[in-house]
Parts: sequence; structure tokens; C-alpha cells
Amino acid sequence: MSASRPILITGAAGHVGGRLFQQLVAEQPGRVRPAFRQQVALPAWAKGVSPIVGDLGDDAVRRAALAGVGTVVHLATRGHSASQQPTIDHLRSELSVTCALARAAASQGALRFVFVSSIHVFGDALVGEVSDSTTPLPSTDYGRSRLAIENELTAIGADTGMQVAIIRMTNTFGVPAFPRQALWDLVVHDLCRQAVLTNQLILNTNGTGYRNMLALSDAIGALAQVVVRELPSGTYLLAGSATYQLRHIAELVKAQAQLLYAKSPTVEINEMDTTQHAHFTLHSRRLSEHGIAIGDHLTDELSQLLHYTHREFTR
Repeated sequence: MSASRPILITGAAGHVGGRLFQQLVAEQPGRVRPAFRQQVALPAWAKGVSPIVGDLGDDAVRRAALAGVGTVVHLATRGHSASQQPTIDHLRSELSVTCALARAAASQGALRFVFVSSIHVFGDALVGEVSDSTTPLPSTDYGRSRLAIENELTAIGADTGMQVAIIRMTNTFGVPAFPRQALWDLVVHDLCRQAVLTNQLILNTNGTGYRNMLALSDAIGALAQVVVRELPSGTYLLAGSATYQLRHIAELVKAQAQLLYAKSPTVEINEMDTTQHAHFTLHSRRLSEHGIAIGDHLTDELSQLLHYTHREFTR
């Protein structure tokens, strides 16, 4: 069993990886092994943790990272960003490194491999009710690359007997465990920055596009349960309880800014954008069937993110 063996978290300084690292250190003391591409100053809560530093595309780094590991949680892949589109070469490299990591994990005796994928694999299928069983129709290079990784990992699991759990996660927002400039390109983070620095919340679209939003605390709570409960191989959707239009999300940020800082920013949309968008809802049925609850702390996380943003930009 993997219950006492180390848990490797790749991308442990990332938006999701950092918070998962922090929570698992608290819940599974002595078991967590974070992997960072570059040296990272560890906070006080990570005292005693021995990280792996280096490129997981390097055989020696990979072997050291996987030594004795029971479970791998792979987050060292690019998250989606509308402002910084990945290159095809970068996406191909991620596929190659992920597959090499999974094969090496199986050969070194790892029992489980958890890959955090993205709802962007659904693409044109994000219409109406979407669940774990919805057939993906990726419409972007990023979505196609996530689906390619999923398919390769599923095949590796079938060939080696290693359990492979794929978590298709929705859009998340929240306070990071490790500061990263790229976080401010995420839509809710950007709106919080605007709320703190200006008296306008500006959307570059008409605001009618839909986003399923998940507080980072709720995402991490569910992912931590995935690690501990040792889900069987398969694909699981991890989503929030509600889907919002972007202008509604901006109004939520505005309301919290009014409550916390007595500010009253205006919400401005791009009136020239006439794009129409299909509504969709996401249902995390398979996680629920396995007893994994997904919290609903959107307002709390938004308040904490605004406080964090205020500290970062008004020093």
C-alpha cells in the first residue's frame, strides 16, 4: 500500500500545487516531497521538508524525485492563460516530460499517478450539462494537448498496472502559497487587482461569456481527498457548484470590494463585442460517488484574495 510512502508533488510552487503542498504537509506530515524547477525559499510551515530541485525532463532528477514514492501528483504543466498562449513546442515538451515521468514512476514502483488536467479538454462540448462522461471536443491547442496527455497516461496505466486518476479541474482562484507574477493574468485575480488599484473593473469582452468558478480552498480540499482516498483509475471532473457570466463575477468582486474597503468601482464591458456564448453547467458526479465532497467557499476565498491583493499592491 502507498499509505506510508512519500507523496511527490510536481509543480509545488504553482497556483494549485503550492496550496496542495501546504495542505498535505499539514495533513500528511513527513510524507510530502515537493518538486521545483528552480530553488524556492520554503516557508516556515514547510520546515523539515526535503524538496527536489531541477528539470523533471532530466533522468537523474526524475529518479531522485521518484525514489520510494507511492503516489505522484503531477501539476508541473502549464495552466491555461488567455494572455500568454503556449507554443506548440512547449506543449509537446510537456507531453514528453509527463509521459517520461509516468513511465519512470511505474518502473520505480509507484502505485498511483494523479494528473491534474483541465476542463479545456471539453472545448466545444461545454454546452448544456457537462459531466465526467461528456465526450471532449477540444477546440484549442491547449485543450488538445491536455487530452493527449490524458490519453497517454491512461495507456501507461493500462500497460503497467499503475493506477492513473485524471482530474479535469475547472477555473480556480485564490491566495497563492508562493507569489507568482503570472497569477495576475487570471480573470478573478486581475479583477481584484483592478478593484484595489482603480475605481473601475474593466472587462475586455461583453461580459456574457461563462466561467465555472471554484475557490482554491475547495479545489485543494477535494484534491487532498483524492490523494488520501486512492481513487481507482479513471477520469474525474472537479468543478464548482455554479457557472457565472463574467460580468456577474465582476459584480461579485465589486460587492466584496465595497464591503471590505468601502469602494464602489464601476463595471465596464466592451460594448463592441457582440459574441454570443452558450450556457453550461458542470457536474462532479464521479467524485461524489466516491465520497469526495467539494466545498463552496467562493465568497470567503474572494475576500481573502482581495485582502492579499491589497497587501501586495498598497505596500
